[in-house]
Parts: sequence; structure tokens; C-alpha cells
Amino acid sequence: MIGPFRRMHAFWKNPRARIVFWAAFTGLAVGISGISLPAEDYLRNWRWMSRTEPSSGTIVMVEQDQQTLTNLGTNDVTHGNDADIIDHLFASGAKRIFFDRSFSAPGSRDDDAKFVTALKANQGKVVLGATVGGSGPLGNYAGRVPLEAYRKHAGVASILVRHRPMNMNVQIPFSSDSPVGKIPSIAAAIAGVDVEPDKLFFPDFAIATGSFRTLSYYDVMRGNFEPAIVRGKDILVVPSALIFNDIHSIPGQNINAPGGYFHAIGAETLKRGMPKEYGWLPAFVLVLVLIVTAFGRGRVLDVYRFSGLAAVLGAAPFVLDYAGIQIEVIPAFSVALVAVIRMRNLDRVEEAGETNTGSGLPSVQALRNSADVSTRILVALKIRNYGAIIGSFAEHVEAQLAKEIVRRIRISDENVLIYHEGGMFVWLSSIRSSFDLFENLEGLHRIVQNGIQVGGIDVDLSFNCGVDSEFGRALSGRVASAMQAAEEAVRNDELVYQHEAGKHEAQWEISLLTSLDRAIDNGEVWVAYQPKLELKSNRICGAEALVRWTHPERGPIGPDKFIRIAEEFHRIERITRFVINDAVRVAVELERSGYELTMSVNISAQLLRNPGLPGMISEILALHGLSPNRLILEITETDRLDRSSRTFQMLQRLVQSGLRLSIDDFGTGNATIDYLRYLPASEVKIDKTFVSLMEGRKDDLLLVQSIIEMAHSLDRVVVAEGVETAKVLEMLTGMGCDLVQGYYVSRPVPFRDFLDFVSGRRARLIG
Repeated sequence: MIGPFRRMHAFWKNPRARIVFWAAFTGLAVGISGISLPAEDYLRNWRWMSRTEPSSGTIVMVEQDQQTLTNLGTNDVTHGNDADIIDHLFASGAKRIFFDRSFSAPGSRDDDAKFVTALKANQGKVVLGATVGGSGPLGNYAGRVPLEAYRKHAGVASILVRHRPMNMNVQIPFSSDSPVGKIPSIAAAIAGVDVEPDKLFFPDFAIATGSFRTLSYYDVMRGNFEPAIVRGKDILVVPSALIFNDIHSIPGQNINAPGGYFHAIGAETLKRGMPKEYGWLPAFVLVLVLIVTAFGRGRVLDVYRFSGLAAVLGAAPFVLDYAGIQIEVIPAFSVALVAVIRMRNLDRVEEAGETNTGSGLPSVQALRNSADVSTRILVALKIRNYGAIIGSFAEHVEAQLAKEIVRRIRISDENVLIYHEGGMFVWLSSIRSSFDLFENLEGLHRIVQNGIQVGGIDVDLSFNCGVDSEFGRALSGRVASAMQAAEEAVRNDELVYQHEAGKHEAQWEISLLTSLDRAIDNGEVWVAYQPKLELKSNRICGAEALVRWTHPERGPIGPDKFIRIAEEFHRIERITRFVINDAVRVAVELERSGYELTMSVNISAQLLRNPGLPGMISEILALHGLSPNRLILEITETDRLDRSSRTFQMLQRLVQSGLRLSIDDFGTGNATIDYLRYLPASEVKIDKTFVSLMEGRKDDLLLVQSIIEMAHSLDRVVVAEGVETAKVLEMLTGMGCDLVQGYYVSRPVPFRDFLDFVSGRRARLIG
């Protein structure tokens, strides 16, 4: 039971399966309840109207019209008048005579005698009408039959009709029950058809009422007509004067006529063949099958299913009408309507979800919905300041900006299909080698850093990339990995970050530790420098040294990964020594070029408990000949510094040796103003999380402003990290912030690029 239940649950979770279910339920409800009958009748009328046909000419109508009553000077004809009619018609060669009128009441003695004589003279060739009434059951029961004296010499036929809801149409029973047993309807009697009373049929109202030959009752009674008109014909005598209250709208013909024409058309219908009625179920089943096969997107109205629906709902009823077959299509139409509308809406929702409305590019959602497997590297490029750029324009320019970004991506990665979502651009690269791809992304970054012109304005962009090379997984899973890697690249200030499969992490971390020393020695580990801009003078006053590792096979490895492992296995000292040595060397080289800049280096909390730290730093400073006050050690407050006297004494020793301390990532940990007060730090760095969001969030704005005021009150220099837009830079300047760093100034770059930057070759980037 569990297996089938799970399959049913999985099936029900498919939105298209639910659409089919509710469409079928709607069609069943419409069909079973009968609420569609007026609509079905309207369609029948429309089909009949579109194919009007003449009658066969075998039935002649004799109308008891207003002329008859006027000339007779009465409100009704008598049985004696009927006797005259019978005599004249049979004398002229009429085949049979049918009266669409009740003969359940006697006339005068003389009229009845005359009438019976006429019936005897034409034994069995006259059929008299029986209608509803009496004390019999309801429904198809003709309770008022002709008098027995008449029945001895004449046939009896039902003149009952069944009016459909809202009088949109009429059905005629093949026969009716009566006090004298089963009697045929006049239509069945004329056509010679014998069917049980529970069966009804639709007259074919395509047969034009006006095509029947008609005579006035009064003219026939006087013998004033051409005998050839009635010779060999069945005669139907019908009341047509308004006083008889038997004028009805003829379905499909937009005219009013006596009710006897229902029987005349019904008789013509039966003469052409026995009509068949199959109801609503066949069309319902066929349409449901068509809908069930339309599970794929865009298939519900593709050429095949559209043709099928048009055939079942439109063409089939017309064609079957010619064959005397009636079907009902409204329940099937209800199925199609519900399914088509909802599936098309679902198609549009899915298509909209897979098309970025702002840029017009395919949405990343299309990749999330893809079960395809690809052997190409998946790249996710995140524009860091995308939202701020879009929001800074008065008019909508997202499509133009996206077009320019795509154009630059395709400079070296041609013909790739690029997907877009927010500030994220994703594509399957045509570059097969990871090393070549990383070089390509480096080149792309240099191109983009030169700016993009949108709406006549130069826009500065910065981006980070994530890549996924797990070719065995479906794209639906890989896209999340690539985008997550791009976010990791942003957090770690790396240009490219490569996703690693979780199942290989344990083995990789073990190999990572053993590879670290070799990586430092062979140049895989290197130091990037991110400029620090002094707002007051608008000059570069320093830089932060950030360690990077570019693995020859796995590409860039995030500092958070290998720093954590190095700390865990007590190998952080080797990395720190490497970074401080490179930072001091670079500071000296800059000094020789005429730039006296400070160098900031991150120090692990673990090293603060290492008594050899001051000696190591002093040794490096002495080796290169750099003054200690040019080196700033950044202590991260989130590292839960040990507030023991041993840690505090270490900080004091470092400051006493001439080094400067900075509290990094301030605002993200548990520090208070007391933390600022007791640490001998000269600088506070506000975490980039608050800085990057303060343009759009008042809470972050107030927090940044409070930190600046608090730090200044304690005579500390304030550095804001994560500055990515001109607006944020302007806001920080207004708050009195001292220094800033971030992608708007420059991302972390190799030393040679940093030297180009501070020498003024990219001065326009800091506006």
C-alpha cells in the first residue's frame, strides 16, 4: 500500500496532474448535473441554422388558421368540419390524415355522426391526437385519448412534446403511455417507427419549416385546392390560429410556427433514418485523453491537440448531425476550457519564471528546472553592486546593462547561452580547461573594471565568480552549487571560487594540509592587496594584505577553508609569516617608489597566545628595514579573544614595540564599547555586512553612524569595509568616516596591479 500511495502522492504533487484532475471533475459535474443543457441546445440550434435543408415534400400541412375561424364565424372548428376535411382530402387522393388535436370530448350529435361516418368510410387511414391530461401519471403519458366511438375506426397517436430547459429546444417521444396502452407519437406514426416510450429524439430542425406545402383548413373544407397537392401525401392537420395558443419558436430557425411543425419535422427526421443520441460521455472521454497527453509545457495547444480539440468539439458534432447522431460537447468543452486555461497559465508562469522580465534573458530558473547533464563547466558571475546600479537610474535600464555584460562575457566565451537572475549571470562555458577559464575570468574582470556605459553614463562594475565542474550531476543541482560558490567568492573577496563536492571534503582537507607548505614554496599561495582610501585627502594611504591560494587543478581555494584547517592543525604561523614578510617587503618597495603606505595584516587569535609572535614580526621588520608603525595587525573580534592577562600582555607588547592594532569586522561579534576601551587598538574596521546594506536599510545606516561616533569618542580611526557604490562612499564621507576600502575603490589585486593603481593609472575609479 505504501508504494502506490507514494506514487499517487508524487503524481498529485505535479501541478499538471492536479489540473487534469480538476478539469475532469468539472466536466463530470457539468455532465451529470445537466446544467449544460441550455448551452447544448444553443449549439444544436446554431448547427441546424448553418445547414438549412428542405423537407421531402411527402407531408402537407393543413392549418386551422385565422382565415378559417373568421369565415366560419366561430372560435373553433367542429367534428362535422373535420368530416368534410376527411372526405375532400381522401377524395383528392390523400394517403393518410393525422390530426394534431385532442378528440377526448364529443361534439354535437349530428357532427359526431357525420365524423364517425367519415372515419368508417376511411377505416384506419385517419390518426387522431391524444394529449396530456386526466388522472394518469406525470411525464410521457397521454391521458386524454380520443373517444372510444372514434377509436373504433381511427388510429391514435401522441401529440406530446418535451420542451427542454429555457425552451431552447424540443424533443419528441417515439411513443407514449396512455389509458389504451402504448401509442406512437404522430412523428413516429407518420414514419412507421415503433420504439418504447422511454426513448426521445431530437427532430432535425435543419429541415426548414417554410419548405412544407400548406393549405388553409377552410379552403380544404370547401374543396378549394388543387388535388395534386395532396395526392399520395400524408396530411397533418394542425391548429395555427392564435386563439389555439399553439404557436412556438422553432429551434434553429428563428421563426414562430404552430406546434404541429414539431411533429412534421420529427416525421421527416425519422424517415431519413433512426436518430441516435450518445450523450456527453464520448466527447468527454476523447477530450480527457487529449488533455492527459498534454503534460509537457506548451503541448496543451500544440498543433496536434488543438486539431484534436477542434475536431471533437467543433467538427464532429456537425459531421455527426448529417448522420443523424447527436452528441453533447459542453462537458467536454468544460474539461478543455479548465485544462487549457490553467495549463496555459502554468506555461506562462513557468516561462515567465524562466525568462528574466528585466533583461529579457533566460532566467536561472530554466537551469533549476533542467534534468540535463552537461560536461561543460558551469559559471555563476555575481555583480556585487547590481541592485545599486539599477536603482540609481530614473528609467529602466536593466536590459541595456545586461546586454553590455553579456557582450563582454562573450568576447572570449563565444556563443554561450547566458541565464540571468538579479545580479547573477550563469552560463555553461565553452572553455574546457579550468586553468584557461580562470585566466579568461581574470581578463573579463579587467575589461569590466574599465567600466560600462549605460544610458550615456559610465558605470563601474565589480564581480565575483563561482564555478561547478561536477559533470555527473544534473544542471538543476549544479546551478545552486555554482551560485553558492559565487557568494563564497564575494564573502572571501576572491575573484573565483570553485565548488567542491561535499563527499570529497574529508579527503580534500587531509590533502590540503599536506599541500600547504609546498603551495607556499612553489608560489601557489600569494598575497593580494586591497587599497585603503583616506576620505579627507582622497588619497590611498594604505592596503590590507590578504592571502590567496590558486591551486593548479582545483583553482582558487577560499581563505576561510585553508586558514581554518591551518589553525586547527597549528600551521597558521607559517602562513602568517609568509603574509607579513610579503606585506613588509611590498611596503618597503612602495616607499622606494615614493609612497609611504601602511600595511594591514590579519592575525589569528591563536597566534596571540604564541609568545614568539612579537619576535617573529620584529625579525621581519628588521630584515626589510620597515618602521613598526607602518604595520597594522588586524584582530577579529569574532575570534573570541582570550581576555586573560596573557593575551592582554601580548597585545600590550605588540603595541609597545611600535606596531598598531585594528579591530576587524567590528559589529559582527560580541564586542561592546568596553571591548574598544580596554584593547590598545588605534583603528576600528566596520564589517562590510552593515556598510554594503546601509544604502537601502535605515537600521544598518544608524548602526554604522553610531559605530563611527563611538569610535571617534574613544579617539579611534574608523575604516569602513565593503564600499561598493558611489552613494555609500558619499554617505560615509558625510558621517565623518576616516578610511574606506571595498570594490568601489578596488578589489584585492596582485602587487603589480596595486602599484599601477596607487600611481594614478586607475585614479578615475575613486571618482
